[in-house]
Amino acid sequence: MTCEIIKITKQRSRYGGEVYLVCFKSLTGKSYISYIAPKFRNFSRWKKVLDVGVTLTGLKLSNKGKNLIDADSRFKIVGK
Repeated sequence: MTCEIIKITKQRSRYGGEVYLVCFKSLTGKSYISYIAPKFRNFSRWKKVLDVGVTLTGLKLSNKGKNLIDADSRFKIVGK
């Protein structure tokens, strides 16, 4: 799936620390979200692309929710 990052907010995690709530818009106009935590290993991939306007491809849906993108997706940058 290909989506553009449209909003990023930093929040307190319910597990302690902070987490980024990343909001996406797909090419079809659907909205998605993902929670990206600096504590987790996958953050090293995400910190390079956490910017509004970045378009990513290869995003996968999580099995935890209909509009939740799996933070472990192996994405590629399409553009900004």
